[in-house]
Amino acid sequence: MDGTILEKITLVQGLHIKRVNKGMMEKHLKKFIQLSVLIFLVSLLFTSCKIENVSEDRGELLAEAGDRKLFEKDISFLFNGPKSAADSTRLIKSFINSWLRDQIMTIEAEKTANQDANIDRLVQNYRDALIRMDYEQNLVSNNLDTLILKNQIEAFYENNQEQFLSSSMLIRSRFVSFDASRSNIWPLRNEVFKTDISDRDLEEIVELNEGEWLANPYIWYNFQEFNNLTDNQLNRNNIIPGFEFSYTVEGQRYFIKVLNVVNEGEIMPIEIVEDKIRQLILLERRNQKISEIRNELFERNIRNQQIKIHYQ
Repeated sequence: MDGTILEKITLVQGLHIKRVNKGMMEKHLKKFIQLSVLIFLVSLLFTSCKIENVSEDRGELLAEAGDRKLFEKDISFLFNGPKSAADSTRLIKSFINSWLRDQIMTIEAEKTANQDANIDRLVQNYRDALIRMDYEQNLVSNNLDTLILKNQIEAFYENNQEQFLSSSMLIRSRFVSFDASRSNIWPLRNEVFKTDISDRDLEEIVELNEGEWLANPYIWYNFQEFNNLTDNQLNRNNIIPGFEFSYTVEGQRYFIKVLNVVNEGEIMPIEIVEDKIRQLILLERRNQKISEIRNELFERNIRNQQIKIHYQ
């Protein structure tokens, strides 16, 4: 297909399909988990901020909650970069306020805490998980093969089609508008509805007659999203490949030619899921690489007698 039409397409803002990068989502989710665990550990750290050694120089006392004390040295990690005096003051006050609320809640929780709860073990588990996650990420980033060939994508698609069933009706179509008062409006209709017209020829016709593309003919749209572009002019039951429709609103004549349809529950074309397949292949490779590294590390430490199994 001729890609130049993409440069002239006009899409209604916010209604076109946004492809979600699952790989980015996973990356942000991982960062969120790491940050959440870090906040949890910092909270536990400051929960234990009691004066055990009064000779230790921890700077100015900033706040107290019961017998828990927060000192200037305890918040030194907040100032890694340059900040104005006003910004520093706001940051300190905000942290102190949050710290005090955490301590009050912790003090109350300790009054009814489950004595069986092994906090030290939980903290150690969180710490170990963070260290492993960071180590595995570094190993994978340095050793993972990220080159994915077209035939690998096609093979994955053929072998895993049950993963690519559409959850809704998808449409690919031509959607163009012209001034309804044009003398050649019906010949223009015929050109838009032609099945054998090339993309370049249709693009030139639309441009020469001051028309406007309202949907990208190379993108698949969810039916409801596409119908929103038409001000809900379409009936889902009428949507089949080749369906033609026109209507007039405020002096503009709109022409719609449905090119392809994927119904709910049908297998989506490979061009729709290609990005997802790449992400799945990389995830599969990553898991395999981590498994290989874990097994090799285990066997090597057994040979070196760094680990021993005493249970028989």
